Amino acid sequence: MAILLLLVLALVLWSVRLLHSAYRLQDFSLLLASGLVAISAGGVIFVYSLMNGCVGYLSQGQPIPESDALVIVSDVAYFENASEAAASSSSP
Repeated sequence: MAILLLLVLALVLWSVRLLHSAYRLQDFSLLLASGLVAISAGGVIFVYSLMNGCVGYLSQGQPIPESDALVIVSDVAYFENASEAAASSSSP
């Protein structure tokens, strides 16, 4: 948590420094770079907030309920049934 906070703080400070340089030099590319760095700081916070709930849920050690488990459907069985149905419908 502290490392991410320091990372976001460093990104925000870098963004402000780029913005100040863009204003001083009247350079549009530095303005865009400042915006991208600020967006990346927001992205770090967004991904942390998404992963915080997921990692907290997974670290509890409880199994995933059956209703949340993925349903695995065999493609082979689907195609075998489809080919049988096509063969029976095409035969008179």
